[in-house]
Amino acid sequence: MARENKLLKVGDKAPAFALPDPLTSVVVKLTDLLGKPLLLYFGRGTWCPTCRAWLGEIEKNIGHLAKRGAGAATIMAQSPAGMKTYLETNHHSFPILADATREVVKQYGVYVRANFESINIARPANFALDAQGTIRFIHIASIQTEYASFPEILAVLDARV
Repeated sequence: MARENKLLKVGDKAPAFALPDPLTSVVVKLTDLLGKPLLLYFGRGTWCPTCRAWLGEIEKNIGHLAKRGAGAATIMAQSPAGMKTYLETNHHSFPILADATREVVKQYGVYVRANFESINIARPANFALDAQGTIRFIHIASIQTEYASFPEILAVLDARV
């Protein structure tokens, strides 16, 4: 069952961010990704098997997102150096950014300091933003294996996010 976000709600402006791409070291800002709807996924790290599986789901559905004029990006609560090897051998068609300090993860209300399965990490979470950066959908997992369904995300985009 999805968790409530205690910091953000649907209708709020998404917090701005500027995070590095671990492969290129180019800093990507939220404003660089907007101008079209955006699926923004927060993951624990590239070391996490369930996070890797969700990256695959995003990749598998990238065409469905594109048909709706939407893009995708991922933020991992991990250092760029820790992500680099995975990203060199597993290519994705959307940005995967590093939040080593967990500041963005905290701003979006998906930070986990410590629980039975996590320490200093992000809860898996999906946010759908409209082209101006207004949050139109939030799903925050209660456990690491829980995800929003792609049909649910696509329905939000079909409603003209």
